[in-house]
Amino acid sequence: MHFLFKDQLVIPTIYFYARAPASLSLSTGQTVVYTTVEANEGQGYDPSSGRFTVSVPGLYSFAVQFCTENQKTAYLEIVNQYKTLQKSSFEDQNVNGNYLSVSMQVFTKADVSDQIWVKSSDFTTSAFQNDDVFRRNSFTGALVHV
Repeated sequence: MHFLFKDQLVIPTIYFYARAPASLSLSTGQTVVYTTVEANEGQGYDPSSGRFTVSVPGLYSFAVQFCTENQKTAYLEIVNQYKTLQKSSFEDQNVNGNYLSVSMQVFTKADVSDQIWVKSSDFTTSAFQNDDVFRRNSFTGALVHV
């Protein structure tokens, strides 16, 4: 049996997919600003600041993929209001010229006006590879439950 409630909650669709960092080299603590926005349902991601602003409180999923150049390093973290949610790093010691990608994902509860973004961690300069047909540096997020 299926019941319909008069005041059913309407859950908005909120998700984004942004790629192509504005800068391929980041200093410690610098925000990664992804400038190419492929999807931005709900308009929460701001490509000028690199930050996603929560408009609906709930459980969110965020993921980052980053690709480094040969023999370069990257130390990144996903933060919410300056609190670290997830960290990942890659130190390429490969002398064969291969370019590798790393990903990280986190689920977090977020409130209205919280901002979530990706930043270079407190270790060293992070270096990305240019996006190409095989590798993309990206930041994505979606509301999964209210």
